[in-house]
Amino acid sequence: MRFFTLIFLLGLCTQCSSFKKDKEVIVTVFSQGSDMDSPKSIFRRPIEGREVVFKVIPEFTQRGIVAYHPFEAKDGTFGVSLKLDFKSTNALELVTRMRQGEILMSMVNGTVVDYVMVNNVISDGIFTIWRGLPQELITLMDEKYPRIHEVKSASDMLEMTPSTTKEKKENFARAQKATKDKIKNEAKAAGRAARGEFEPEIPKGEAVPLSEALKSAR
Repeated sequence: MRFFTLIFLLGLCTQCSSFKKDKEVIVTVFSQGSDMDSPKSIFRRPIEGREVVFKVIPEFTQRGIVAYHPFEAKDGTFGVSLKLDFKSTNALELVTRMRQGEILMSMVNGTVVDYVMVNNVISDGIFTIWRGLPQELITLMDEKYPRIHEVKSASDMLEMTPSTTKEKKENFARAQKATKDKIKNEAKAAGRAARGEFEPEIPKGEAVPLSEALKSAR
């Protein structure tokens, strides 16, 4: 899995206690705006001692998430890499192509958790929030999204990332079934091993009819 490279901005204060009672995960990612924009279309946030203008309309939200991968951050919280659908992937590529050197701000359930500065074009649909999520939200995300390595194509003929609500639900259901089947099969294998049973070894090479094998042995 290929993660994009962005410069992490230090000094962000995360307030994980505000997440404890949340029952869903709302992700919004905002790009920078300008003082020339309409006052109604922008808002401001202090970053590293300076005030930065952001657009009110996010580049993408949790509606564009297909799957995710959680990891532990250095500050004791969790970060997540998000696999985006077709529409959000295009939005991410466009903003990282047009906004080089500018900041993207990530909010989760209305709380600012991370800032990153764009330094290359992101075309693979993977966006990373490097820190700021508590365990409670990771648990909630596990109930809605599969892990990135579990994502299957929405088409049997082409490689297509699930994009519609139906495709995302079907993809999550398939991932859950695959996980349950794996656990079940591992439990069966462990039971057989405990009883001293074993699977017969599959012979190597091509299968040869017995009649032919006898002929070659004469």
